[in-house]
Amino acid sequence: MLAAPALAAQTVPIDIPAEPLAQAVVDLARQTGSNIGGVDPARCAAPSRAIRGAMTARAALDRLLRGSHCRFDQPDADTFVLKLRLPPLLRLPAPHHEEIPADAPTEVMVTANRRLQNAATAASAISVINADTLARRGGDLSDVAAQEAGLTLTNLGAGRNKILLRGLSDGVFTGRTQSSVGLYLDEAPITYNAPDPDLLLVDMARIEVLKGPQGALYGEGSISGVVRLVTRAPDLSRFGGSLNAGVGLSDQAAASSRWDGVLNLPVIKDRLGLRVVAYSDEAGGYIRDVSSGQTHINNVQRFGSRVSALWRVNADWSVSASQATQHINAKDSQYVSGNLGAYARDLIVREPHDNDFNQASFDVQGRTGLGTLKLSLNHLHHHLDSRYDASPLSGQYGLPATTELIYDQGQAVELTTRELTLVSPSDQRLRWLAGVFSAQSTERLTPRLTELTTRRPLYSEQRHDRITTLAAFGELSYDLTPHWTAVMGLRQTDTRHDLDSHIETETIGGDHDEQISDRASTVRLSHQVTLRYRPNDTATYYLQSGEGYRGGGFNTTHLYGTPAVPVRYAGDELNSYEAGAKLRFPAANLQLDLAVFKAYWRDLQSDQLQADGLPVTVNIGNGVNTGLEVEATWRPVPALTLKAAGLINEPRLTRPNPDFVTSEDSGLPYIARQSFNLSADWQRPQGQAAWRAGADLIWRGRSHLNFGPLQNIEMGGYAELGFYTSLESDTMRVNLRLENALGADGNSFAYGNPFSLGLTPQQTPPRPGTLWISLSRDF
Repeated sequence: MLAAPALAAQTVPIDIPAEPLAQAVVDLARQTGSNIGGVDPARCAAPSRAIRGAMTARAALDRLLRGSHCRFDQPDADTFVLKLRLPPLLRLPAPHHEEIPADAPTEVMVTANRRLQNAATAASAISVINADTLARRGGDLSDVAAQEAGLTLTNLGAGRNKILLRGLSDGVFTGRTQSSVGLYLDEAPITYNAPDPDLLLVDMARIEVLKGPQGALYGEGSISGVVRLVTRAPDLSRFGGSLNAGVGLSDQAAASSRWDGVLNLPVIKDRLGLRVVAYSDEAGGYIRDVSSGQTHINNVQRFGSRVSALWRVNADWSVSASQATQHINAKDSQYVSGNLGAYARDLIVREPHDNDFNQASFDVQGRTGLGTLKLSLNHLHHHLDSRYDASPLSGQYGLPATTELIYDQGQAVELTTRELTLVSPSDQRLRWLAGVFSAQSTERLTPRLTELTTRRPLYSEQRHDRITTLAAFGELSYDLTPHWTAVMGLRQTDTRHDLDSHIETETIGGDHDEQISDRASTVRLSHQVTLRYRPNDTATYYLQSGEGYRGGGFNTTHLYGTPAVPVRYAGDELNSYEAGAKLRFPAANLQLDLAVFKAYWRDLQSDQLQADGLPVTVNIGNGVNTGLEVEATWRPVPALTLKAAGLINEPRLTRPNPDFVTSEDSGLPYIARQSFNLSADWQRPQGQAAWRAGADLIWRGRSHLNFGPLQNIEMGGYAELGFYTSLESDTMRVNLRLENALGADGNSFAYGNPFSLGLTPQQTPPRPGTLWISLSRDF
């Protein structure tokens, strides 16, 4: 959902004294609700001037930059990007200009905490992935996740992955458990108990990653944090857009391709605008089938679009709406089995996957005498279909061992949410927010086991879940002194879950029908308490205690004679205690973010596999994780930026469920005890353009697949190296990107087929080394 900009495009009172530009742009962002980033303002050599009066953020920034070495771009109504003045691409002769600095530590305004805040001073662990990083390092969340400390994605395939934060994993399988990380498209939640829809990140303003349990602000489904995909809003002032096309080449995979286009159309200048995004992406396959000799069997096609509209009703009120659609068609799974080679599998049955995503949202936002009022409405339709080779189940039906069986699972989710919030002005000593939330979720699950040759159904289920949620939440922030701030947040949630399931099973003894109906209700109160200390403009320290939770549910899917155990599973709860520091060293061009945390996870829900390979959700025990997160950005010289992000943690399982885990301290699945990323970005003028280059090194430590007997299957223990280089002007970019330059083929995600997992070794290697060549043009 597109959030209407708070103040950025409005005419508002502005009062900025004559001060250095670096401080002036921070004051301007705060007073107008805009996001101002880009080059270090100190490089602009702007004269200090006072700006006072009623005007838009654009007009004020234009005055601040007059006579300086900088200009600015406005990619959306909320965002301004400072740039050193470059000559047009074809202007000759080119005037002399100084070195263009790489992205420097700048002030980034975020809204992940439900209020416009400076990420560098917010009393919480917030990471921001900017649009520049997304554009040069691929368009998937998985492409950039490893650059953020504590952010991890599994690797089952496009549209099938789980997002994990802070080393808090409930397992790598995707079953009945609700998502542990809340995924939002602007203001709209877009996951419940389905995998990440894997939206292609085209025309994004940024990604905000809010770590730690967020039950007080976001409710269920945010037990370990929140990821917000923030799109670019329509620009009401000018016509424009972009075109991008690229091709990926590899000697071990089929060719890949991607194109996208963006069109910004101001229908009524400064009042009404549209923004349209369209894209198509094809990931060439790299798995071969040794039995048939087929190659590249796991080809994936993805295409989608997004349309957004913004209406500036008047200086105080705005209305926005958006609609997003995406379709993923994966021809086969991307795991390998046996000892047939790094990218080989003996294929019996193709295992395709389809993921169809449709979402629509509507926002009204405006200023009242009490504060900013926002009404957000959202409707989501998410449909998934998966197929697995289930031939190992033939013996349970008295069929010959050579009988080929297929297991098809369909899942259709309809989610409607409504939220109303009122947020007080940010320039008061006592600040507050209050909100109400409601959600209705309807899910239909249709697993089906069929004999491949005869198409005879052996098992089928029609399951229907209806979940209704009502919540009220609020937060108070109070400046105890000029340096100390206390924050308290609470959320009361009432949830009702209704279940109806009809199961039909065919066995040697005849057909059997089973009807299951049940209901559960839960009421939860969650909290978050924060204490912030800011002794000066370059240091922020905080202590935080937060809580997250998920509701319980029901297990129904089972073969005849082997009922699902347990029939019910309880809700789980996570309490986290965190201490953090955000330090800025202007003289050294260094910023450093540190967070130490300890999380206690009670009655941890986990999707497991029954003996027959069908999923079941259980409370696996209690989990504990202690960790240190580090993120650092250093610019030793104007043209070079170095970044590092790392997580050192010790995930443990205590009080284990003896039916699935035989010992304590078993760790948590898919969570390495050490992981880190190092990156370098360098740029300099090149004729009439700018030449940029960079490298990324990602280390993924060893971890295990899951609890219990599968714990012996290891993942990780390998490094991935990537490079990019680009030539950029004001309107054109040519980019080369080499992914997995080291050719790492270690096990990134060991789960492929649940029915044969215990019979033959399985692993999922990273995508082979691929060289991407792309061309972009702005207009």
